[in-house]
Amino acid sequence: MTKLLLNKNILVADDDAINQFVVKHALTTLGAHVDAANNGEEAVEKIKINDYALVLMDIQMPVMTGYEATDFVRNKLKKNTPIVAMTAFALNGEEERCLQSGMNGYVSKPFTTEKLSAAIEIIFNSKQIESTHPFLLTENDVEVDINMLYEVAGNDLAYIQLMLKTFINNMPTTLQKIKEATERKDWDEVYKTAHFAKSSLSIIKVEKIFDEMLELEKSAKNRVNLIGINSIIESIIKNYFTVEKLIKERIEKMSGE
Repeated sequence: MTKLLLNKNILVADDDAINQFVVKHALTTLGAHVDAANNGEEAVEKIKINDYALVLMDIQMPVMTGYEATDFVRNKLKKNTPIVAMTAFALNGEEERCLQSGMNGYVSKPFTTEKLSAAIEIIFNSKQIESTHPFLLTENDVEVDINMLYEVAGNDLAYIQLMLKTFINNMPTTLQKIKEATERKDWDEVYKTAHFAKSSLSIIKVEKIFDEMLELEKSAKNRVNLIGINSIIESIIKNYFTVEKLIKERIEKMSGE
């Protein structure tokens, strides 16, 4: 059995006392220190003030469900604590829904200690927990934060895909306009187009490019540091290639879900 939980602090969120006892016993057998919450709201409050190595989250709980609690942890607390869903309802599509909601894994009740251990090992060895939250796409020093899309759209994957496709369809045109306006030394056009681009970059957040666009906007508007504008544009275009690659990979992954 895995030693990954040895002396680790684990939270079990389950409104059923018997289930809670069984899971706590299994985790203690694996060497963990176990805390408990009786509903999703209690779980959120405990996660606010404690650093857990793992949370086992029942899906169906009073006050706040496991889905709602996970959404709060990911989108409000901005915590990447690994969360494993527990449910007695092994429904079609349930595992996919758990992952889409920001959970890292899924285990059906009842389960043995060996089965729980295997699930935990998969989670801890997964690259999925390396991101600061499940809606952050990263490569090298470029990050694409699509959290706001999920806040607006919930689980409407078709809407999210449409927004992502629109972004990568429109941004190259915007970048080309900036490049051509710079060649003409049309600083008003550079300023307006950079300002326009920031709107999209504040929804599909690419902080690196947003900051570069802001610098470009200020330089063009105030006619300062114009000699450095070309290098800023080159950097934006280079970073955008990485952004486009990450978004296309995400769209492809969503299409297969």
